Amino acid sequence: MPGLTETILKLPILKRLYPSLRKRWAEIFWKDGFAVVRSNGALFLLNHRNFVDRQIAFYRDYEPEQTAYLTTAMREHRCDLFLDIGANIGLYSIRAAMAGHAKRIVAFEPDPRNRNQFAANILMNGLTGQIEVDPHAVSNRGGPVGFTFFPDTSTGQSRVDESGGTDSVEAVRIDDVIDLKDGTIFAKIDIEGHEAAAVEGMAETIKANRVFLQIESFPEQLENLSNLLTTHGFTRRHSIGDDHFFANF
Repeated sequence: MPGLTETILKLPILKRLYPSLRKRWAEIFWKDGFAVVRSNGALFLLNHRNFVDRQIAFYRDYEPEQTAYLTTAMREHRCDLFLDIGANIGLYSIRAAMAGHAKRIVAFEPDPRNRNQFAANILMNGLTGQIEVDPHAVSNRGGPVGFTFFPDTSTGQSRVDESGGTDSVEAVRIDDVIDLKDGTIFAKIDIEGHEAAAVEGMAETIKANRVFLQIESFPEQLENLSNLLTTHGFTRRHSIGDDHFFANF
């Protein structure tokens, strides 16, 4: 039997009003703008000002098709290492850890606001020690890189800025921090346009392992990214919206 939310969303006028009504409700009742919400068996500390958080809070999920496709592939092919590159508040890492599909999980998140929420979500779900959180950006070079921190309403869009950015963060190459050979690696890469640089920085890791990638890439960048991945032996397996799935096996 469908729940109240599903019933509301079937009615066009209520579907249009629902997000604004829920946002207003959250503004009034969420203490200091935050609340803890359960989504698919996991607890998340959420901020009503942030778009991704509201999607989880109001619809109890975010990118459900993408996470289902990725975790199903992890289960089918065995995952030695899951790299969550652009982890935000940890949705993918926490889902992977709770499902038990990955032997090791390393998440990269350079925005401290997202990282602090992520730490809370790890703690609430009893996953301390199961997810390694790295504060670096991922790029094709190590050291300081220009970075733009977006407002509290859109922290998921904070990004490496090749034009210099308003701030800077420390970056790493995956090849410099991951030492694995003859393994199976799954990676989710969602870093707001810097995906090709991240791939360039993991060329040796790709060469030495079976690698399955979920990469968010917008149409204007997808052709160049696809060509780069082809040179590294990848073929495209599937696409869901702006998320594209590639594998070299």
